Amino acid sequence: MAHSRTASIFRGFAKVMVVAFVANQILTTAFTYVAQQVDTNLTHQTIMVFSCVTCGLVTMWLQADARRAFAFAREKGFIKTPGDTGNALEIAVDCPKRWLVILHIELNPAAVGA
Repeated sequence: MAHSRTASIFRGFAKVMVVAFVANQILTTAFTYVAQQVDTNLTHQTIMVFSCVTCGLVTMWLQADARRAFAFAREKGFIKTPGDTGNALEIAVDCPKRWLVILHIELNPAAVGA
């Protein structure tokens, strides 16, 4: 059981890091292009600070959005816990933002029992 929780958490963080990395690369490239049009003497430190802040903000935003999606899905009955069904956790196929709900469950396996 502990191994599957660890694997789930690792899988969730890997997804968050991939999304944050891709979003960070796109936003940093756009920022660099636009900022160099405005100021041709833009320093590498400015770009690096923007990149680090962007990565942190995207990571926090994604986790917060996943938490809100999970709360909404639970409130509206899109999630059936093992106590409700007698089987494993079930997430409705028509659940809005289903992938965010799954991400939240992967990042917080204990949330399923709560």
